[in-house]
Amino acid sequence: METTARGDAPKTLQTIAYISIPNSADLDFLLWDLQDAIAAYAQLSGTVLPRPVGSKANDAGSVADGIVLAIEDVADDETLTAIEQALERFGSTRARVYAVIRAAQRGAEQARGTTVRLHKACERHDQLWCGGVAICAGSGIAALRHSPRMGLLRRPFSEAMDKLVGAVRMGCSVEHAQKLGGAATGGVDTDGMVRATPALPTPIWHAVMRHLAKHSNC
Repeated sequence: METTARGDAPKTLQTIAYISIPNSADLDFLLWDLQDAIAAYAQLSGTVLPRPVGSKANDAGSVADGIVLAIEDVADDETLTAIEQALERFGSTRARVYAVIRAAQRGAEQARGTTVRLHKACERHDQLWCGGVAICAGSGIAALRHSPRMGLLRRPFSEAMDKLVGAVRMGCSVEHAQKLGGAATGGVDTDGMVRATPALPTPIWHAVMRHLAKHSNC
């Protein structure tokens, strides 16, 4: 499946809806990281920061140029219904739709299935699927909030997220943003997604995350 071609025409996004389905510490962290990076790049470049818009049920009639969905890789019926409702809330606005998927460390294939469903949902609601990132780190990634963004633990995810930041700032698909920026597109798959995995071996990664989670709870 190719990224929606209509979403490849760059567009300066004025308003963006950030939607977490479901609400969780991990998804909140990923959306916070994305928004923080977008704000930082806007400040560095002296450009206007897109305005976040309401995304709750009582915000019917809201208009968004862009929609960022933060979701788990398990797209069950309840999650898919919530995604459909979120897209329907903004009507046929032809918004650029991006996804941040928190996936299991070895859940790339499951995340792909979720991506396919997202793409089809966008087509049904006349929104433009523009790809995103799949953070294949398992649960508990919120424990990285206080780790250096380009340190050993967060760097693979931050680099992937920065590709999404570039796409959102350009208002086009992740793949097209890479091309416009002169970067290689080999890291973007046929669904328009960039997948990131921990830099550490699995046993060490789990041990480090348990340690961070324990201390964050303290």
